[in-house]
Amino acid sequence: MLKFFSYMRTRTAFGLLFFLIAGTALLVCITFWAWSGMDTDRQISPLVKAVLLLAMFTFAGAAMLILFMGEQIARKQAALNKQKQKYRNLFELVPCEIAILDKDFRLIHFNHRFAEKFNPKIGEYCFRAYKGREQKCEPCPVEKTFEDGLPHFSEETGYAKDGTTAHWLVVTSPQKDDDTGEIAAALEMTLDLTDLKLLEDKLKKSEKKYKDIFNNIANPIFVIDREDFTILDCNKSVQGVYGYSQSEICGTRFIDLFVADDRKYFGQLIKMRNEIHRARHLRKSEKTLFVNIRISPSEYEGKFVYLVTTSDITQRLEAEQQLIQASKMATLGEMATGVAHELNQPLSVIKTASSYLMKKIKSNTPIKNENLCTMAEEIDTHINRATRIIRHMREFGRKSGITSEKVSVNPVVEKAFDIFAQQLKLRGIDVVWELSPHLPSVRADESKLEQVIVNLLVNARDAIEDRWGRRSPGMDTREKKIFLRSHSDGRFVIIEVEDTGSGVAPDLVDKIFEPFFTTKNAGKGTGLGLSISYSIIREWGAAIYAEPGRSQGARFIIRFPVSKQDAPPPEGGMINNAAGV
Repeated sequence: MLKFFSYMRTRTAFGLLFFLIAGTALLVCITFWAWSGMDTDRQISPLVKAVLLLAMFTFAGAAMLILFMGEQIARKQAALNKQKQKYRNLFELVPCEIAILDKDFRLIHFNHRFAEKFNPKIGEYCFRAYKGREQKCEPCPVEKTFEDGLPHFSEETGYAKDGTTAHWLVVTSPQKDDDTGEIAAALEMTLDLTDLKLLEDKLKKSEKKYKDIFNNIANPIFVIDREDFTILDCNKSVQGVYGYSQSEICGTRFIDLFVADDRKYFGQLIKMRNEIHRARHLRKSEKTLFVNIRISPSEYEGKFVYLVTTSDITQRLEAEQQLIQASKMATLGEMATGVAHELNQPLSVIKTASSYLMKKIKSNTPIKNENLCTMAEEIDTHINRATRIIRHMREFGRKSGITSEKVSVNPVVEKAFDIFAQQLKLRGIDVVWELSPHLPSVRADESKLEQVIVNLLVNARDAIEDRWGRRSPGMDTREKKIFLRSHSDGRFVIIEVEDTGSGVAPDLVDKIFEPFFTTKNAGKGTGLGLSISYSIIREWGAAIYAEPGRSQGARFIIRFPVSKQDAPPPEGGMINNAAGV
């Protein structure tokens, strides 16, 4: 509407100017005609004067109107030039390459960024300027714009003027003629994607690199959802260890890999710990394997996940079990002398009784019923004693399992002493008992814990002999002692084995639990007893360490954590029994 009024105002001004100029010319003509018909001596008539005056005013008005219109035209031209310069600056300063093409795909105009990037010429074909081609591209977004009059876009690849490969996004739009409304040209705008494409290629290479690393890691790795433990991804090692292919296991729950009885417990533990040791998993074949698990919070495709790494330790545990079993057999062999002495006493009693009976039978001498009963009771007692020793030896030598259970420590300490008692008696070593009653149970394996106590008793015996020597007739044995203690502070159950032997040098305290390390003379030790004991204790989440004893000897301390439900009430009395063996 404003454009219409502006147009009508301009036409009115030009019409008025035309009539003023035409009227002025007519009045001047009439004035000259009237003037030419008059005598020169006669005065100018008032009518002529009036017409001449009107012509002068009309001419003055036309002149003023011409000046006014000239000023208006100048203002509009200045505004037009300003707008033109504005669009020219916008065309040149826009942060992308712009070109205007005709229907023959020739360059009509382009901005300086286009010129800097492609080094084109006016009138050159766009496909030659972009890509050095001799024919138009297929498909061509410019051609489509000329055909349907709509904007189009495409991704293109070509060469910059320095010869390097360039990538860009092309967007075209039609440029219509104001008079005819037909498409006279096409504006083609290109946005440089070269850096983005290079980064995209680097990202793809990096992703492939880390995917290859992920798949070639020897340990199985799972990406699991933090909420429901759904397996979102895994590496190729999963199939080798668990037997499941990637397609089979993805979408299932990681928690289902645990043995059924452990699933609830480990489902809670995964959210609380970064490491889980000796968990039982199931292969596809339903065979059990033992694994250590490492858990790391991470992100995966916009989700919060756990990155879980499992290590199959089944073979290592089996090897450890074999080593532990070999150590047991070695301990039994070392105790053979003491066991033989233990069995010799009941056999002697039985032998004596049998000889007495045979002698009475051969001589036809009657035996009183009281004597027969007494002898039968003695034989039965000593047979029970021998049976107990043999059964204990068999239990001690039996292969231990890998799992743990609740164990009371005091009975285990007493059983370990029983199997080793004769060894200590032969060497004149006294044992002082300081066991607290009503201790909470701990997670362990009874047979393995007994082996640990026996190993510590062996070390204590050897340390005492190293300091005091073997027992001699008349020798004072009051200083040859081993202290066996147990107590709890509410958080831990603690077992102590202390001796009055030669002790451990401060610089060797950190080395005594290393495999094959020993301070004994050649042939007296393998250096595996304490190392095996350390491994056994650590597998239960407990700790074992050594420190100086009260009388120069060494004190070995085993500390088991107590779960809250097993925490005992405050300790009462303590069994303090100094027993000479």
